[in-house]
Amino acid sequence: MTATRCVPFAVLLLGTWPATASAQLFKIGPVDVGAAVRLNVLSKSWETRETRFPRADAEFDTARLELNLDHASGWIGSAQWRVYYYDETGRFTSFPHHAWLGYESETLGTVKAGIQQVPFGLLPYAANSYFFSIAYYAGLEDDYDFGLSWSQSEGGWRVDTAWFPSDEGDWFGESEDSARYSYDVVSGFGRRDDEAGQLNARVAWSGAPGIGDSLELGVSLQAGRIPNAVTRSDGHHLAGAAHARWREGPWELKLQATAYDYELASPPGAEDDVVVMGAYDFPYQVAADGRIWSAALSYEVPLQGRWMTSWLDGLTVYEDFSVLTKSSSAFEASYHNVIGAAFDVKGPLFVYADFAAGKNNAWLGPNFSDALAGGGTDEWERRVNINFGLYF
Repeated sequence: MTATRCVPFAVLLLGTWPATASAQLFKIGPVDVGAAVRLNVLSKSWETRETRFPRADAEFDTARLELNLDHASGWIGSAQWRVYYYDETGRFTSFPHHAWLGYESETLGTVKAGIQQVPFGLLPYAANSYFFSIAYYAGLEDDYDFGLSWSQSEGGWRVDTAWFPSDEGDWFGESEDSARYSYDVVSGFGRRDDEAGQLNARVAWSGAPGIGDSLELGVSLQAGRIPNAVTRSDGHHLAGAAHARWREGPWELKLQATAYDYELASPPGAEDDVVVMGAYDFPYQVAADGRIWSAALSYEVPLQGRWMTSWLDGLTVYEDFSVLTKSSSAFEASYHNVIGAAFDVKGPLFVYADFAAGKNNAWLGPNFSDALAGGGTDEWERRVNINFGLYF
């Protein structure tokens, strides 16, 4: 069995838990308790699926338990734990998606401590689909780390700053260092690197300048250390992004340009043009220096007066495109494109229906270990996926 075959499709489906879906089992004082279970029905262009549970084209995705605190005194908090089962390898992995406690006020802003989303680029996501953009797979979209953050909004401006002394940590799984939700620099493939001392700053302005209902413009910076356990020296990483979000009626357009660079303190002889990143209990290699360009367009279908309102609360169609270009001339660019729709069904059900295509893409092709570094087969591959999520 190849390394790619060992990576289950459930790993790909990374957990864009929709804000519109209900997720409250019960309430204990100021704490809401929620849970969810998700299932995928799928097909890959490059893979013949022979032994899947419960049938050839369906598999368990994930289960989660979530706690949310919102107290009148200003104290807030949230924690979420996820469990994945990979039927091809018969193994479980589990880890926190996030776990933080905070305080918010109009004068002081919002302070959070714990495992939380890194303030970088378009928030909460640079894409609309269940697959995110390719930036997620390089650790630069919906990333979560352990640290302290502060944010404040006033007069159309929002400022976010954060310090992360470490990443979110390695939890329960069989990999060396990759049992976690979001992609970080990890030990693997003979390398012993880590993330530490990361600083983030993000500034965004939003308003209605007459070219749509609303416009948001922003810039982000990120820098940190990459300690190496063998050389006992520190490398470093640096990333920056500029983004724009435009809304007009049911239309929304999100654009982002991102640049990043990892300089590792590796032992002599180690490649310096790749970095090992891991999540979901599986590591792979990513180009150490690259540029990411993404564009995401969505349309919220008006439902008022239509027959669908009897069973549907919301319907959004979208097109998400992103590409990772790499500084090394020996590396091929990686492409990521998703066309799909999100159905907010009345009750606890939320459904994503996606057609995803990619080239030199770890998650959309047969070469998992280094497609986001050197490249893959340089062929366009396809997957069709329908995700059914029940939120309680």
